[in-house]
Amino acid sequence: MTQDFSLRRMASRLAARGRALKMPQPMQPDSAMIDRLALEFGASAPVMSAFVKRFSPAMVSTNQFQASSDTMLFVHIPKTAGMSVGKALQQTFDQFYGVEWNNAGASFRKLARRAAYMQSRTNVRQVIIGHYGWAEIQFWRNQELPVKSGTILRDPVQRMISNFNYNSSEAHPAHKDFIRRNPTIEGYIENTDLDVQLTQAIGIVSSFDDVLRKLTAYYSFIGVTERLGQSLAYLSRSHGLPPIHEYHTNVGSKPAEELPDSVRQLILDRNYNDSKIHALMMRLYAAEDPA
Repeated sequence: MTQDFSLRRMASRLAARGRALKMPQPMQPDSAMIDRLALEFGASAPVMSAFVKRFSPAMVSTNQFQASSDTMLFVHIPKTAGMSVGKALQQTFDQFYGVEWNNAGASFRKLARRAAYMQSRTNVRQVIIGHYGWAEIQFWRNQELPVKSGTILRDPVQRMISNFNYNSSEAHPAHKDFIRRNPTIEGYIENTDLDVQLTQAIGIVSSFDDVLRKLTAYYSFIGVTERLGQSLAYLSRSHGLPPIHEYHTNVGSKPAEELPDSVRQLILDRNYNDSKIHALMMRLYAAEDPA
């Protein structure tokens, strides 16, 4: 096992070194751009500046978050290409841990102890992925362990409808109970948390500045489903990982194209900050596109 880890670390370093030679120097955010984003998204300029410097693919240096040994806590928000991402990360990290979907808290704590023990024994790059959230990140942090977290976001309307359709289908083990509790899409939406994605990722917030501060403090990677290949390539480059292959698993058509306006508006009303952070991340990924 130790020899295998050593070979993978050597391959990772060589791949990262090659990418570093090919990549141009990262851009530096100018004050006018930061002021425009801060005004548009309702945030203070200093907080927006710190967020952009940490998460913009165009402004983060190659290998900026690289470490010889670390554990990434990867928060899988439902219906954000989780199966595809999980398969990709399993092929990338030295050690992969999948949290049980129906027992997330206890499963995470068990795997966290195992990951911390493994990291104490040898240099190893690990990832813990699953449907856990803010409480589990705090459990890790409360052990005085360094926090490096990641997640993938998705357009709130598309994600909500996709999740409703999946949970209502025979593909979900508990679909009958779900339909009994949520006979209509409107009822389902009203029964979910406000800002579902951010609530899972960072808990309760009282302003968009809070959103940006928490993400900046606890996360080193945020991707978007709509730019999954680009997101995974950025994760590889910024964290000094081997190239990450994009898998197309459990991909369906867009579920919200013919959605009634009233249902769409209900989702947006209950996911205001989710919509803003997703729009901001889409803007930052677009900034990496070639001119």
